[in-house]
Amino acid sequence: MTKQPIIGIAGNRRVNPENGLLRDYVPHGFVEGVKRAGGLPLILPISDTDTARQYISMVDKLILPGGQNVNPALYGQENQAKNNDDFFEERDLFEIALLAEALKQQKPIFTVCRGTQLMNVALGGSLHQDIENHWQDDPADYLTQEMLVKEGTPLRAIYGERNTINSFHHQSIDHLASELEVIAQDPKDGTIEAVQYKHQKVPYLGVQWHPELLINSRPIDQSLFDFVVNEL
Repeated sequence: MTKQPIIGIAGNRRVNPENGLLRDYVPHGFVEGVKRAGGLPLILPISDTDTARQYISMVDKLILPGGQNVNPALYGQENQAKNNDDFFEERDLFEIALLAEALKQQKPIFTVCRGTQLMNVALGGSLHQDIENHWQDDPADYLTQEMLVKEGTPLRAIYGERNTINSFHHQSIDHLASELEVIAQDPKDGTIEAVQYKHQKVPYLGVQWHPELLINSRPIDQSLFDFVVNEL
């Protein structure tokens, strides 16, 4: 029997509004996408940074999902976002430690939305703190933004030259970390929609949209999880 790859998915933590209790979780689409691709999902709860080495040693690949905004102090700026104080420093620091260990242990990394922004910051880049027209009011399985995909990339093989995506983010990559390259952009305003390592010293793919919310309505987004689990 072929060994299933173990995919570590970094967890989030929020207060349950119904009872005031804390809950640790990941969006179900990540768990389901990994399982359908033949992987074993393993949730990594927010923990002390010194546990990152052991967590990463347990998994074959790492996924960082979306969530809170990245603290602008991590890229040398003050908070300039309008009416937005949704930050979680403990999560930022733990996930940066996970990224550092994944790179050190040469474990492939896949990031989504906030996760992609955090990877850029961890490598020395910065973010636009408050952008417009990239948080859709439509349901999650509606496709409201366009992207153009670079030729010769794994993303191009899945999505083609031009495709549509959903969009739920108030922030985006500004200064791109020197080790990364852009492989997909919004053709209207240039917003970076996907990145990868320039030289692939460790397999890495980061996207700005939310494929985990589309796997039930669009097969190509499940194909992205198939690629991450089996080929990245």
